[in-house]
Amino acid sequence: MQQEPAKIKIGVLYGGRSGEHDVSLCSAASAVLALNTEKYEIIAIGIDRDGKWYVQDKPDIVPHKDFGKVLSLKKRGMWLVNHFEQENKLSLYNLESNGEKVTVDIVFPVLHGTFCEDGTLQGLLELAMVPYVGADVIGSAVGMDKDVAKRLLHEAGIPVVPSLTVNRQQWQNNQQSIMETP
Repeated sequence: MQQEPAKIKIGVLYGGRSGEHDVSLCSAASAVLALNTEKYEIIAIGIDRDGKWYVQDKPDIVPHKDFGKVLSLKKRGMWLVNHFEQENKLSLYNLESNGEKVTVDIVFPVLHGTFCEDGTLQGLLELAMVPYVGADVIGSAVGMDKDVAKRLLHEAGIPVVPSLTVNRQQWQNNQQSIMETP
């Protein structure tokens, strides 16, 4: 009898410290529903608003009044993230249990905003040599900085809409003149 190949373990990483935490829970529900469970073992890894990681018992999609449905994030255990044990894999240990360990082959980040899709997480995963889905560090960082992205697109000959970039100090010192700028 021929044995079926082991499923690839995908760690769906969602939530996060950004202001877009709840949007990420909704996006993660969509990602989990779209993944082929015959080919992949889905491991939901939620990050709470304080930045703590929690492996979920199973991906649990629940109704939500604003988003329709979201991937639930339950704070269970105290998880240590480790990338040294097995080459190119991410291991997580529950310090509050007797040896509970979860290992993923690839990370699928479904996070939004600062500390999530700005290159920060991608840099962490690259430093740890853990494969992940999506844009790399520079692509993520440029995509988050709209001023830099527009300047790069313009330099490449790609049309962009006119815009004005204002930093906090400029706004505090010149609100009226900035608002009058055509």
